[in-house]
Amino acid sequence: MVSLKYAFLPALVGAGVLCLAPSAYAATLTVDDDKADCPAAAFTSVQAAVDAAAPGDTIVICQGKYAEGSGAPGTNAVTITKDGLTLKGAGAGVVTISPKSSGVNFGSILEPTPDLRNGIGDIIAIVGTPTQPLKADISGVTVSGYDPAGRPVAVEAGIAFVDAKGSVKRSHVTNVVTSEGDNAYTLPGGYRGTQPGIGIVQTSRALLAPVDGSRRLEIDRTRVDKYNRVGILIDGAQNDFAPFASSGAVNWGVITASQVIGRTQCSNYAGTGTCVTAAGQITTGPLFGQDGVRVTAGAYASVDSSLITQNMVNGTGAPLRSTTNAQTGATTPSSVNNENLVLAAGLRYAGARLTQYSLATGAVIDSKISNSNIVDNSYGALNLAADGTTTRTGNPNATQQSDPGQLLKAEYNWWGVRNVGTDAVTPPPQINPTVNPPVPENGVNGTAFQESGVGGGSTSNSVDFFPYRSGPQSATGLPSKPETGGAWPILTAPIPVLDNGPVNVTLSAPASADRGSTITLTANGSDDFGIKRVRFADGATTLGLATLPPYTLSATIPADAACGSTRAYTGVVMDSIGQTASASTTVTVTCPVTTNPPAPAAPTVAFNAAPTTLSGKTSVRFTPTAGAGIRSVQLFLGARSVCTLNGAPFDACEVTPSGADVGTQALRVVVTDQLGSTAQATTTVTVPKFKASVTLKVAKKNVKGNKARRTISGTIKFPANVTKAQGCSGKVTVQIKRNGRSVLNQVVSVSKSCTFSRSVTAARNGQTFSVSAKYAGNSVLTTASSTRRFS
Repeated sequence: MVSLKYAFLPALVGAGVLCLAPSAYAATLTVDDDKADCPAAAFTSVQAAVDAAAPGDTIVICQGKYAEGSGAPGTNAVTITKDGLTLKGAGAGVVTISPKSSGVNFGSILEPTPDLRNGIGDIIAIVGTPTQPLKADISGVTVSGYDPAGRPVAVEAGIAFVDAKGSVKRSHVTNVVTSEGDNAYTLPGGYRGTQPGIGIVQTSRALLAPVDGSRRLEIDRTRVDKYNRVGILIDGAQNDFAPFASSGAVNWGVITASQVIGRTQCSNYAGTGTCVTAAGQITTGPLFGQDGVRVTAGAYASVDSSLITQNMVNGTGAPLRSTTNAQTGATTPSSVNNENLVLAAGLRYAGARLTQYSLATGAVIDSKISNSNIVDNSYGALNLAADGTTTRTGNPNATQQSDPGQLLKAEYNWWGVRNVGTDAVTPPPQINPTVNPPVPENGVNGTAFQESGVGGGSTSNSVDFFPYRSGPQSATGLPSKPETGGAWPILTAPIPVLDNGPVNVTLSAPASADRGSTITLTANGSDDFGIKRVRFADGATTLGLATLPPYTLSATIPADAACGSTRAYTGVVMDSIGQTASASTTVTVTCPVTTNPPAPAAPTVAFNAAPTTLSGKTSVRFTPTAGAGIRSVQLFLGARSVCTLNGAPFDACEVTPSGADVGTQALRVVVTDQLGSTAQATTTVTVPKFKASVTLKVAKKNVKGNKARRTISGTIKFPANVTKAQGCSGKVTVQIKRNGRSVLNQVVSVSKSCTFSRSVTAARNGQTFSVSAKYAGNSVLTTASSTRRFS
């Protein structure tokens, strides 16, 4: 058999697809909404930078809240129609891209008749053509349907890759519905509405198979929540609902270390985030099911090390759950509306490409689910034909050299516990459950199948889940036998972006100048996000600041400077988050030839075993010399003077870093002799983030209906040398479980007083709760977490 990859190559060349490579001279364009963090930014709008960019360019997005587009119906916030663009945000916690609101209280960019495949009505749309697909890489941003004023805007999708591929990394896609309330379907763009409301979608307008092969979309360390129909859709279809007709485009999703979270049980939040109604299933209004990840009609996708949860069926006709007595553990079964259990799934593969097999290569697994937590979903995973109902089956006993058929591999996953408190270990997922579980808990379709061989177990001939994580929920498992563990550790998503600090810093000036004359100091440098300012200094004295390129400053040589003396000038470059690097140069003072005796030897200074890291109070030692005698020695960390010695010994200083110093900094020692000549030595040090901790308190207050409101209050703690302005920021992922089941999973902001809180309301007695608070850290603090149980 001829490989498709190479068989299509001549056709690609003939069609002109390969001639659309990005420019070899890619540029970087910088965006800052208020030019406070990156003053040299040429743009204040992401779309304006996209419009100005050439194919292959990188668009750096500095800290800010970007309300994009016109806000009119049938528009996008940001539209990309150029190949190879990279949108590089400073971090999902500090960069938000949203549509503008066209109204006072809410807005809508939906089309009158939403079409997921035309690239209109989305927050960010990358729109190619079937014959000329685009590539775009997005990282370090939050994509939200709420504008900076908190007004909801109805949208069709958060990020839409239409005839496009690329990546979404370290990002957060949220508020793709205007509301998650019980009656949100009555509002434009609300939960259970008729609009798509997809978090991230990869699709195509093709009607015949394009010739460019698989289109890879990588989703890594990204959280998708508050969506309508589907969190992540890898789509190979021409239409939205089964039966699916293939477009021929082969879209390929690679989802790693990410979180896809549907509507949680606690949906009616007050403005403070308090859970007013800790309600479970909705049994009125439209019958509606969510899918966390959906793969259709010839597309394929792998999911690894991720969390897929809270994708359920709600509305009139929703499956009536069985009930469990909390004291006895006895279950009262219910099969009412069981046929609707399949309307929601953590992962739904419908006509997806699962496995390729040939006698020459053996089996190649295209779609698989592994090492993930698939919990609190109506169905965990479904493997269906393109008609959306027929179960696809295969042979779990197939080897690499035999055809497994239409089998979906889903090994080494944790599928949750159906009866909290009664299951000491994790059971396997149920196969086509005919009795509704007490809580949604991840069934699979197919028929029970006994694997052969040593160590074989019972699995499904449609979704092969064996081996699975079968230990107690808290068990970590053995490295050699991962199936002995319970829940996988939930990886933080999104995580902060990597900011390396200023590099290639230089400072130039004339080698010599007459005393009383004026010289020009010129600094240069680069940063992966942006330069905020340059501080110029003459020895220990600050001369001035430059915030825009070219970074220059005029300096005057003192008229009384000694002939032959030297002036040590420094340029300290600071980036958009406060990291610094410096460069220095020396100018010799010249005078008319006189009969004065030769000037004493110029001063020198050098570090003794210079430190590379300052994580606390540190003694920094150095050796200064001066032929004319030492007047003073001064030590600087970045632009901050941390020590001045005006008397002997001039050999050491104590340095205590503060929150303002976190990152890469220039450590500089300056010696001044009795004639006023200066010299300096500089080294680069790293100030690591300060250790943070999370404390949790629980307050319980009785309310009407024999219920009690339990308020969890958290405080972020940090060392005294971090100020509140520096430390009191960032995001906390708060998860509250009642009797082992998740009732709240929300990313919340830390207040200016370093606190956060959430509340749940439930029966006063007979309840067991646990709370987990994971602080993602900020620019000066490390991550931290805390857990607590309460009743």
